[in-house]
Amino acid sequence: MENFARRIAVRILATVLLIFVTRVSALSSGSAVAFPDPPLEVMVLTDVAGLGDKGFNDVCWQGVLRAKQDFALKARFVQAREQADYLPNITLAAQNADVVVTLGYLFVDALKQVTPGFPGTRFIHIEGDVTGENVASFDFKSEQGGFLAGLVAGLFTKSLKVGVVSGMDIPPVKAYVNGFKSGVKTAEEKRAKAIEVIVVSAGSFNDPVKGKSLAQALIAKGADVIFRVAGNTGIGVMEAIADRQGVYLIAEDLDMDAEMPGKILASTLKRMDVAIYQAIEGIVQGRFEPGHHWLGAAQGAIDLSPMKYSQQLFTPRDMEWIDKARRLLKEGKISVPKSDAELADFQIPEL
Repeated sequence: MENFARRIAVRILATVLLIFVTRVSALSSGSAVAFPDPPLEVMVLTDVAGLGDKGFNDVCWQGVLRAKQDFALKARFVQAREQADYLPNITLAAQNADVVVTLGYLFVDALKQVTPGFPGTRFIHIEGDVTGENVASFDFKSEQGGFLAGLVAGLFTKSLKVGVVSGMDIPPVKAYVNGFKSGVKTAEEKRAKAIEVIVVSAGSFNDPVKGKSLAQALIAKGADVIFRVAGNTGIGVMEAIADRQGVYLIAEDLDMDAEMPGKILASTLKRMDVAIYQAIEGIVQGRFEPGHHWLGAAQGAIDLSPMKYSQQLFTPRDMEWIDKARRLLKEGKISVPKSDAELADFQIPEL
């Protein structure tokens, strides 16, 4: 009986030691995270385009879903039906969630009105500067992605005409467009040929029908590469290009290349998902960083898709120029214009 008791005591001690060693090992490796109890409530607010835009909103939602999985969060999203919904949606979310994530420049004015009244709620905002000790806002150097898109379009075009379909003329979109124009200018120099850029705006991020008609109009004018910067409106752009021989797309924000293999030359990548994930991670770990944060290629937030399905459509020299442009952007050696004034003074880089 005494030996049996001794064996039981030894087993209990061994189990305790194993648990202790495992926890110490986890802590030392940085893998242990103390999840909030009860779980954090995260509310994501989208504009009228909502999820399923295969771009801006979907990229952001990916970051939330990853955080939900890794940190045992509760996450929901609310889609606005019209711009008048922004203020009441933010207010309701702040009343019911620990963390409110707002997606898009159009939320800025409403967000500025609400955040001071909810100091205990953490706000994460994408695109636009909103100040406050409880707000972390993130802007991205969209012009850098636009530059890469313009370079790809300019090196590829056979008709020497390329187009852009934008959603609305807001600062992040204008940055994309001016960056695109500077990329085309760079391609012009490499090819020693003039390339026409035609820009049209739908006036909405949620009008696929108009997006399709605008893309069709660009194709009728001879554009054989179209850059979509239009949110859900861009779904219509894709439809217009899908069955048109000799016409190609460049997508924005999310890697869309596999959606139409060989028809999408490239996708510009804007890693808003990473920014949101890291901001939520900071809240979970008690190190929330308020303020206005600018992210670009140097921070790994702007890049180009691998062009898996389209590389064979370019010459090796073209691909060398594209790869060098990506590298120089990451090294901070290309200054890309985001405004019309900056575009006028743009200096074509050496590639």
